[in-house]
Amino acid sequence: MNESYLVTKSNDLIEARHKHPLSAREQKIILTMVSMIQISDEDFMTYDISVRDFHELLGLEGREKYTELKDIIESLMAKVIEIPTKDGGWLLTHWVSVAQYIEGEGIIKLKFVPELKPYLLQLKKAFTSYRLSNILSLKSAYSIRMYELMKKWQHLGKLGVPVKDLKEKLGVKKGKYKQYGHLKSRVLNPAIKELNDKTDIQVSFKEIRKSRKVIKIEFLIKHYNEKEIKIKKSKTDQFDKELFDELNDLADGYELSLEGFKHMESVAKKIYTKDEYINQLELLVETANLRFKQGNANNPVGLMIHIINDKEKLFEQGYEAKVEETSSEIIPEWLKKQKSPKEEKEGRTPEQLAEDVERLLNTR
Repeated sequence: MNESYLVTKSNDLIEARHKHPLSAREQKIILTMVSMIQISDEDFMTYDISVRDFHELLGLEGREKYTELKDIIESLMAKVIEIPTKDGGWLLTHWVSVAQYIEGEGIIKLKFVPELKPYLLQLKKAFTSYRLSNILSLKSAYSIRMYELMKKWQHLGKLGVPVKDLKEKLGVKKGKYKQYGHLKSRVLNPAIKELNDKTDIQVSFKEIRKSRKVIKIEFLIKHYNEKEIKIKKSKTDQFDKELFDELNDLADGYELSLEGFKHMESVAKKIYTKDEYINQLELLVETANLRFKQGNANNPVGLMIHIINDKEKLFEQGYEAKVEETSSEIIPEWLKKQKSPKEEKEGRTPEQLAEDVERLLNTR
């Protein structure tokens, strides 16, 4: 299992009400499946997770417990989610349509229900991305849900939500924690502490009262860069702090995380020459700025990571990464004139290839 995979979900799915809340284990299964979706996928695939990875993912003790795994999957398949729709209505659906254990291979095969396609595939705007590793160490189901909500609003730095709505979004069962004091001590405080200790964000909150009753919570959200910077760096963990600061100055209305910068710097150094990669990162930020201002990228850092990851895939297929001269030309001319070794064998024309690449890179 690759913990560096990105989880990308539509904001409508992030904001959905969990009528039958997923446990922490069930959420980790779903989010691991989401992280396996490729940017070019037009339909859901069957996602294979090894029993060994399941064992590690779910924290099962001792040898693989096939009966326990089956019980967890059965419970997951019975869970229902309520997603608000643009016309003011709602959609009720399950998460998983099929689960199959392959004896002798040690693999469990899972597939999402088709109704989730608009919320997980071919997302062009109003989506949220984060690295899978940020949620794998979280123990509480409330912590995972709160992390997703905070990441959605991270670019604004704050989120105000009525207490009733917050309980529904976090998956607090109806009738539970009726007193706000219990919600605060058993849900909010433990979840926020876990996020601040184990993830890439720092969260605090203040209470909005009407008379003496707390009716709304206002969360303050920011990157916990200090925690990342204090980690002792090995030779493979070095980064250009001057360039990091320069790109953050260039970023307009959002903050470039250290983790995101390290990844983009590493890929850019791989596919561009020493004299070119800095300019390409600057153009990448300018592209994200433009889309962010146009309202086409609620998560500009996630957009940049997706674009440069796509460029890396093309580079690995045999394309030579040429310098882009303007940030507006996301699909450079050189792609329309070349074929990869794979495409040469398949006999696809440069024009067909260009159409494929344009669709691929415009899905974020």
